[in-house]
Amino acid sequence: MSQKENNIFQLARIIAASLRGKANDEEQRTLREWLSVSTRNEKIYDGFKDGKRLEQKIVESRQINWEKDYQQFITKRQRTRKNRRMKTIIRYAAILTLPIVAASIFLLQKNDRQAIVSISEVIKPGEHKAVLITGGGDRITLSDSTLSPIQEQNGMIVNVMNNKVFYTLPEDSLCTQESPIFNTLQIPRGGEYFLTLADGTEVWLNAETEIRYPVQFTGNKRVVYLDGEAYFTVAPDKKKPFTVVSTHASVSVLGTQFNFRAYPDEQDVQTTLVSGSVIMQSEKYKQQVKLVPGEQGVLEKRSANLTKLEVNTYLYTAWKDGRFAFRDARLEDLFNILARWYDLSVFYQSPEAKDIRFTGDLNKTDDFKSILKIIEQNERVTFTVNQRTVFIQAK
Repeated sequence: MSQKENNIFQLARIIAASLRGKANDEEQRTLREWLSVSTRNEKIYDGFKDGKRLEQKIVESRQINWEKDYQQFITKRQRTRKNRRMKTIIRYAAILTLPIVAASIFLLQKNDRQAIVSISEVIKPGEHKAVLITGGGDRITLSDSTLSPIQEQNGMIVNVMNNKVFYTLPEDSLCTQESPIFNTLQIPRGGEYFLTLADGTEVWLNAETEIRYPVQFTGNKRVVYLDGEAYFTVAPDKKKPFTVVSTHASVSVLGTQFNFRAYPDEQDVQTTLVSGSVIMQSEKYKQQVKLVPGEQGVLEKRSANLTKLEVNTYLYTAWKDGRFAFRDARLEDLFNILARWYDLSVFYQSPEAKDIRFTGDLNKTDDFKSILKIIEQNERVTFTVNQRTVFIQAK
C-alpha cells in the first residue's frame, strides 16, 4: 500500500476515534488540520454524526461493483499484468470508500460493538401450519385453530387437534381395501407440524418438508416418503419393518428414534440415530451402513458415497424441542436453517462470510432480531435486513 493510501486509512481511524470520543491530542490535531483544508471535509465529518445516513451509505456502497468499475478504468489504460491489476483494484476501491471505511469503523464498534441490524418489521418465528392433501384430493389448510375430523375414503378418520394430525378407525368400520390410500402433509417455510401415523409412529415435521404416507399400513411393511426433515419415534413391529424413503437414500428400522434430513437443495442426506438401530441405504448403489445410537449416516449426493460418524445427537434433534443448536457451524449452514424457519431470503455480499464459524444454542420462539443479536456477538459479520431479506457482509 502506498504512503498516500496509508494516510487515507489513518485518517479514517482518526475520524472514527473522534466520533467515539477516544481521539488523543495528536489525533485531534491531525483531524483539525484536515477539517481546515476545505468546507467539503467539514460536511463529510458532520455527515458521519448522522447514524441513519451512515447506514444508508454503507448499504449503497455494498451494492457497487467495485471490480467491474475498475475493469473499465484499467481497460482505458491498457494494463495487462493480472497480478498488478488485482492489487490495484483493491487500492482503487479503498481510496474511493474513505467515507465508508470511517463510518463502518464507527458504527460497527459503538454500542458494545453490535453489528448493523436495520429491521423495518418484527420478523416473528415460525408457527404450527401445514397443508393436508387427502386421498380424495382435498387440500385442507391446517393451523393453530384447525379442529375437524375428516372422513377418509376407506373409513379411516383423520383427526386434527392441538397442531397434530392422527388417524382412527371407527369400531363399526372395517378397512378391507387392498391398495392403501395415501395422504400428503406439506409443511411450508416458517412452519412445523406433528403427525401420528396409523401404527402409532410419531413424526415431528420441520419447515419446508413434505411427507407422503398411507392412511393405514397394509401388507408386511410400513413405508413413508419424505423430502425435508423429520424426527421419527417408530412404533415397534418386528413383523413390519418401517422404512423412510427419499430421492437419494432410505432408512429401515424396526422400532427406534432418529432424525432424517433430506432437503432437495442440500448436498447431503443425514440420518442421526438417538436410540435403537437403523440401516441407511444409498438408493443409487444400494450401499448400506448400520448405525448405533450416537452415530450419523451421511450420504453425499453427488458421489453417492455413504459414510458414518459419531456425533452429538442434540445438535441435530434440538429443533423439535424448540431450540437451534450449533457447534462450529458454517454461517451459510446456520442461515439455511434460519431462513426456513423465519421464511427469509439471504444474500452474501462477501462470499467469505459463508465460512465464518458459529457456536450457540438459540431459542426458536425468539423473533429474528433477537437471534441476530446473539449471532453478531462473534464480531465478524454485519447484517442489514430489509423486510424479509437479509444481507450479510464480513467485516
